[in-house]
Formats: sequence, structure tokens, C-alpha cells
Amino acid sequence: MDAIYILWALAALTGLVAGGLAGSGFALLTGAPPRLGLLHRIDHLTPIRVVALCLYGPLGFVRAGFAELAHNPLVALAVLAMGLVWSFFQGVFILTTFFGFT
Repeated sequence: MDAIYILWALAALTGLVAGGLAGSGFALLTGAPPRLGLLHRIDHLTPIRVVALCLYGPLGFVRAGFAELAHNPLVALAVLAMGLVWSFFQGVFILTTFFGFT
């Protein structure tokens, strides 16, 4: 029964690591971290921005949750939970698609 919790943590951490890599790679290429303001105009680079935001999303939610923890703990825990659930599903997708975990 304890092995299932390790697998859940592995999937969530895989999603967070993928978000960190996507965010760092995007920031390295563009000079600015990924944020929702990137979608204010539509051009030929919009699909790349959307992919970067989708991959970075869980890490952004987790960071925002931790930043808000001292001010409004209830909202911070909700945002943190959303980020962790998103990173779990992202990690499951990555582990099953690219590494063959079943």
C-alpha cells in the first residue's frame, strides 16, 4: 500500500520537474518567464507559448500557493492543491507516454 504513495509522488514530481524545465527553457530563449500576459497577441509563436504555459502551469500554481500561504492560507491551499493535481496528471502523461510506465 505504501508503494502507491511513492508512485503518486513520483508522478507529481515528474510534472513539477517538467514544468521547471519548460519554464527555464522558455526564459532562457525569450529572456522572460512564462506568464499569462504572453497570450495578449496572436502570431506564429502563439502555439509555442501555449505549450510552454501548459507545461509550466502546475509549477506556477504551486509557487503562487506557497507565496500566498502567509496572507490567505485557505486560498493558498486550494491553489497549491490545484497545482499538485495538475502536476500529477502531467506527470502521469509524461511517464506513460515517454517512459512506458503502466
